[in-house]
Parts: sequence; structure tokens; C-alpha cells
Amino acid sequence: MDLSEQSERMQEHYNLHHDPFGALVDAMVFSGAGGRYEAAETIRHLLSYSPQEILLYGQPGSGKRTLAQHVLKMLEDHWRIAWIDGSDTESVVALLKEVVGQLGLGLRVESNPELLLPQLVELASQRAQNDEMFLIVVQFADRLPKDVFSCLQQIRGLSEDTEFRIRQFWLADSVEKLPAALDEEACYAHELTPFAPLDASQYLKDRLVAAGGMNIFPFTEKDISRLNQLAKGLPMELNEIARDYLIGSTFKTTEKKQAFPVTHVIAGLAALCLVVLAFLYNANVKKTDEIEIQSAITPVAESGMTSIEEKLAKAVAKVEAIQAQPNAERESAALTPQKAAEVKSDVTTAPVEPEQAVVAQPEVVSEVESKAVEEPKAPAEPVQQAEVVDIKPSSTRLIDIAADAEFTMQLIGVREREKLVPLKAKFSQPEKVDLVETQYKGLPWFILIYGRYTTKEAAVKDAASLPEPFAGQQPWYRTFAAIRSDM
Repeated sequence: MDLSEQSERMQEHYNLHHDPFGALVDAMVFSGAGGRYEAAETIRHLLSYSPQEILLYGQPGSGKRTLAQHVLKMLEDHWRIAWIDGSDTESVVALLKEVVGQLGLGLRVESNPELLLPQLVELASQRAQNDEMFLIVVQFADRLPKDVFSCLQQIRGLSEDTEFRIRQFWLADSVEKLPAALDEEACYAHELTPFAPLDASQYLKDRLVAAGGMNIFPFTEKDISRLNQLAKGLPMELNEIARDYLIGSTFKTTEKKQAFPVTHVIAGLAALCLVVLAFLYNANVKKTDEIEIQSAITPVAESGMTSIEEKLAKAVAKVEAIQAQPNAERESAALTPQKAAEVKSDVTTAPVEPEQAVVAQPEVVSEVESKAVEEPKAPAEPVQQAEVVDIKPSSTRLIDIAADAEFTMQLIGVREREKLVPLKAKFSQPEKVDLVETQYKGLPWFILIYGRYTTKEAAVKDAASLPEPFAGQQPWYRTFAAIRSDM
């Protein structure tokens, strides 16, 4: 039984509509346990009315991303937000492309960021005066390169009017891991502390209520204390441990409700009967072997055979007795040299009647047949099935035929694919244009790429041949490997 089946069984047992610790409930509910709601309200107020930047830090799994998303939901509609992943931003140019693109500033990203920063700050200030505010949220700020972190600080420093500048909201695991020290007066830092047992209890109640369990709380105070200790007070770890606890308690309660295990008794009786039958069968086989040996020896003594027939019969009986009793001592059953000589002399000197020769033949034939029956047959070789080769049609798209190390020009990226179709039709060489679907922030992101080049210099040289409306713009030169990693 996989995890999904176990989760469904747990939901059915507790009469829940959703997995209380799944992604759906994450999007539905924000638990204010441990002072999380008060912290979110404070950060929202500071972003709206204070010139300070915001730093939210805590251990991995403490809920920084969830709290930041709740803060963004609390902001008004005139806020434009850019979400930057610090673990994936490697250069200043990449940072500026993300900021300009997500904030919709419409600037052309140059190779020299020093020329772009004043324009970016000035344009944001002008639009902020028309009731339009801008916010940059940086997740994993402690993983940013030092030059990228300095660029964010320059954006703040270049803005003369603090009321209309671009605001910044940083998320980090630790203050000490930041690339540079922060000005305490210019930045408000808030730490997310681990849950206490009472906070963990409130958190679990909020999750169960969001999943449909209004009057369900299967945790005792001792259970909550133990689970919170195992999770180290972190909400992410508490989700996993509490789910395992509910699944385990589901199996325990359902086993208690079952009736007396009659099937186990039946299986035990059947095994006992098999043992008794096997014992009786072995005993019967031993008795049958003894009767066969006695019946083979008795006719020799009673029948009126000749001396040669009697000696041959005794020899055959001794050989069969040796074969039937392998544990007996073979030396006592073997023929003595004198008796062997007497038998040999009697066989060679005494005349043999035709009837006697005819009687001895079936013994030889039966032994040969028995040997032939005992020889095991060689196992038949398995018939190998012919492999079916699935021949797929070859593709002519750039994203399918280009090598990972080759370069291309990314011209534009949008959320809606229909906006790129008329732009693609403007190219005279459609084989050099491709429309690729990638993933960005968990959602589809459609990009338009042009050309296939072995080096970046060749792509830069060919940028002058771009048609309208891309003529004169600075495209994004990327490798096909980088694009495929986003698909």
C-alpha cells in the first residue's frame, strides 16, 4: 500500500475531505500559531508605511515562505511583486532581467548594469507616484552571490525619495550567512522561532479544521508534546510526523474493530492436518517396503527351483535388500569369494535350459527401462520473443534537434501561448524559430527562441538580423541545456 492509499484510508477513517497536511490545505489555511499572524500583520504594515526593508529568518522548514505568501495576499492590488530565487540567481544581469520582467518596467537590460540601475530606480519612483508600488521578494537571500546582494543594496541607495522607492523583502535561514552585514536602522529583522507544545496544538487544530475535521482532534497533550519534540518545533517536519501518526493510529483502530480471527484458526488446523498426513504416509511407505522385500524372498524358499535358479534368486534378493536398506552394513550383505566362485562355476558348468534363458531376459529389460525412466529430461529452452521497436517520427523543432552545448536567442517570455503565435509568423525562416513551453514558479511559461549557434559569439553576431519588433533589442543568449532544464 503506497502513501496515497494510506492517506485516503486515513481521510476516510477520520471523515476528512482533504489530507490535513497536504499541499491543498497549505493553500487554504494560514495558521497564526506561534505568533505567525501578528508577524505577518507587522510586516504588511512596515511595507506599506515604513522606509525600512524586511528580513525574515529562521531554520529551514520554519514556515518563512508560507508567511511571506500570506503577507503578499494581504497587500492591496496596486502592488507589483517580483519573486527572486537566490539559489538560482548567479549574476547581476540575471537579477535585473527577473526584476524588470516581473515588475513590468519595460526596460532593455544592457550588459552593463550600472547604466540600467538609475533608470530602473527613476522609472519605479515615477510610477509609484501614480499609485503603483513595487516589491522585490528574495527567497534564499543568504545564498546570493556577493555582487548580486550589493546590487540589491544599490537599488535602495539610489532612490532619493524613500516613499516611492522599490521595497525589498528578504527570506534567509540565518543572519550570519548573508553575504554582507545589514544596517539595523534600515532593515527590520524578524526571527521565526520553533513551536512550543501549545503552538503545535493550535497549528494541528487549524490544519484539521481546514481539512473538514471540525470536531476531530485525535491528539492528546502527551502526543503533541512528543510529536513537537520530534519535529524540533518546525511546521514542515510536524506535517510529516503528524501524518505518519494519523496513518499509524488508523491501522491500530481498524484492527481492534475486527472480529475473532477465524481464518487464523482454520489455517493452523490445515497445517496440523498436513503434518499428520505426512507422518502417516511415511510410516505406510516403510511398511510397504518391508512387505515387498519379504514377498520377494519367500517364493524362492517354497518353490521347487533348481540349484542355479535358487542361487540366482538369493543373489537378486540380497542386492534388493542392500538397495532398500542403505544404512545397513554392505559388507555383511556382499557375497564371499567362495560363494561367488561357486556361483560362477555352477553357471559355467551346468546346462542352461531355454526356458531359464527366457526367464532371465525380462530382468535385464526392466532394469534398462527403469534407468531410462530415471534419467531427467533436459529443460526446454525458452522461446525468445522478438523485440518490438517503436519507431518514432523525427522532429524538426530546435528544442528537439539542437545539442545541449549549442546557443540560441530567447526573445520573449509570456504566460499565454497565444500571444507568441503571431510573433512567430513574422519570421521568414520558420525552421529557425521555435515556441517552447517551460515552467516558472510552478506555472507554464512560454518563450520564443530564434537560431541555433555553436558559440555565443555567433548568436550575438546574428542578432542584427532579427525582424521587427525584435530588431535592435538585446535578446537573452542561452544554451539549449539551460532551456531544457526549465521544461
